[in-house]
Amino acid sequence: MIELTQEQRQSLRDGNAVHVRENGEEYVLLRPDVYKHLSEGNYDDSPWTGEEIDLLREESVAMLDRYGNNP
Repeated sequence: MIELTQEQRQSLRDGNAVHVRENGEEYVLLRPDVYKHLSEGNYDDSPWTGEEIDLLREESVAMLDRYGNNP
């Protein structure tokens, strides 16, 4: 059984991951709701927002049009 410190319990309550070591193995603990959110593909660690990606796409198309390379 893993015993958590008060600080670790608070960190989990706040929605953060807690790293623990048990029998030489490292584990990451998450609240079930946080795990579900991450495992359902809702997590996006991309440095770009959807709006930024759309703007880059528009700029790329405009550049291709300008140089005649747009099929």
